[in-house]
Amino acid sequence: MIRSPLKTLVLLFLCGALIEDAVLFGLSWLAPDFWFQLLHHARAAGLEAALLRRAGGQWLAFALVQAIALWRWRVQPIWLVVVAGVRISDLFTDISYMLAVPFLTASGWFALVPPPFLNALFVVVMAQAYRQATAVPDARQGAG
Repeated sequence: MIRSPLKTLVLLFLCGALIEDAVLFGLSWLAPDFWFQLLHHARAAGLEAALLRRAGGQWLAFALVQAIALWRWRVQPIWLVVVAGVRISDLFTDISYMLAVPFLTASGWFALVPPPFLNALFVVVMAQAYRQATAVPDARQGAG
């Protein structure tokens, strides 16, 4: 059984990440020029837009996994571990992106610096929630 403060964090992280990834997917496909202007003061040229849309496909996959986890985690807590795996993979892509881009605007730094830390915290929260959800009650507590 997951205790209340942790249960609230699970819901906040799952809902927040689902919304974030759905928005990122939409931006990548519907407004790639806005993305590049906001984060880089540049226009998307050929392969940049294609690679952004490729990342959009991953954001859509993340959103789908998080939606399933949001729906199923109470009955099948293994979804907490699955979604933690998704988020930890995004932690590395976020850091790689920041290291690889030649220029970021202030908005770019503002948008890209928090996610690696939030993803790391997300993984810790999901792992702790999974441990609580699958913990076997101590038989000694009932005796007495």
